[in-house]
Amino acid sequence: MKPAEVEILDCTLRDGSYSVGFQFAEETITRVLAGLEAAGIRLVELGHGLGLNAGEALGKPSLVPDERCFELAEETLSEAAWGMFCIPGVAELHHLKAAAESGMRFVRIGLDVTAVEPGEEFLAYARELGLTTFANLMKTNALGLDGVVDAARRCAAYGAEAVYLVDSAGGCLPGRITELFGAVGAAVDVPLGFHGHDNLGLANANALTAADAGARYVDATLDGIGRGAGNTVTESFAAILRSRGAGAAYDYRALATLSETAVRPLPRLHDDRTYQVVGGLTETHSSFFPLIARCAERQGVDLFDLMTEVAGVERVNPTEDLVMGVASALSARYAAA
Repeated sequence: MKPAEVEILDCTLRDGSYSVGFQFAEETITRVLAGLEAAGIRLVELGHGLGLNAGEALGKPSLVPDERCFELAEETLSEAAWGMFCIPGVAELHHLKAAAESGMRFVRIGLDVTAVEPGEEFLAYARELGLTTFANLMKTNALGLDGVVDAARRCAAYGAEAVYLVDSAGGCLPGRITELFGAVGAAVDVPLGFHGHDNLGLANANALTAADAGARYVDATLDGIGRGAGNTVTESFAAILRSRGAGAAYDYRALATLSETAVRPLPRLHDDRTYQVVGGLTETHSSFFPLIARCAERQGVDLFDLMTEVAGVERVNPTEDLVMGVASALSARYAAA
């Protein structure tokens, strides 16, 4: 894959919503949509960070509900396609249908890499609806190469037109990205995408590595805003592509101005850098930070020691019982030292 063929999918208004507690105002949504389109971005994702129906299903409502997001995207965009994230179980098939009928042109089905079966029905139905259909393999780091290859093959068989490899914990090094894209690219016939987080400061480097290793799509957000440590930076990655003699479709200066004026001034949730760095090193997803912190306090152990210990046992879905057991053993070791 040549860098000139890489396409930026901007998810500022979806993944970036985590950083503002899902409280993007209509004015911000409209301004960012219009600015991204004017700067050459042709794939724009918006909505709740956890996707369609997440505000209702999880009790974490966005300031602007899904239906109004549909309307804003339709009213604002004329050339760019807009899409939404969709996690089976959080959303149901009828939510997908409603979004498609409102003008949505692509959907990203979010699947845990260790359990892709729930995606079969959603991917097939999205294709029936005429949507460009992506499978996003969340927590790709949880499996070895063979497991990731198998998950990607299954998603392609289910109907995914492209498969994303997702560095959910921001802990991948560039060499690992090369291995992942090489192995998966050799095994499936559909295009690949990359979604990276910036816990170790490598999101942009990993995005470029993914592009060099065959990624067709790269996710990015203005100013890198997003869950936890944030994401690949749209304006920077557009400039990186330009430095490689690619990305001529993207006006990186206009993107930088949009980032500076529409995104940077927004009040954001606090990002604890120690959490993020240790989470990246141990490949612990940020959604588990509160659980680990709670158990560390109850057992009187160091939070980051506990995060490291838990990661050595279970990184995919550590339960409270498991974390408490690890914390208790760690406390006993402290006492014996």
